[in-house]
Amino acid sequence: MTGKRTSRDELRNLDDAIDDSILAASSEELREELAALGMDPYAVVSEMDAVTARAKTAAAKKSLERAKQAVLVFRARPTKSSSEDRDAVRRKLSGEGKSTFDTMAARKGKGLSDSDEQGMLDDLAQLAALEAEDPQEEE
Repeated sequence: MTGKRTSRDELRNLDDAIDDSILAASSEELREELAALGMDPYAVVSEMDAVTARAKTAAAKKSLERAKQAVLVFRARPTKSSSEDRDAVRRKLSGEGKSTFDTMAARKGKGLSDSDEQGMLDDLAQLAALEAEDPQEEE
């Protein structure tokens, strides 16, 4: 199922061949070719290093911008879990032991306050929701 070769395909093949020949050339061969073209090999290396540094900086900035957008999306999600979610976590934890909440965050010999318990239930319910969204993360 070969198609008709177009001039675009030919040009792409030529471009690939040039790239391959450059990548296969030794440093000495590249220096000689640059010198034959009247170019300073060290200036070319310096310029390519600068181009690479700019590309890395641009990629890092783009990656940072994507991360910032992901944080904004994450923060825009509702932070409070529903009472059904909290109740499900409470039932799950009560089956694991009598004093699960007391041992998880006891302070100064006292048990959890109601707000501590509600906060913990919210956090655990949100964690369960996140794990349900992406089960591959658990591996």
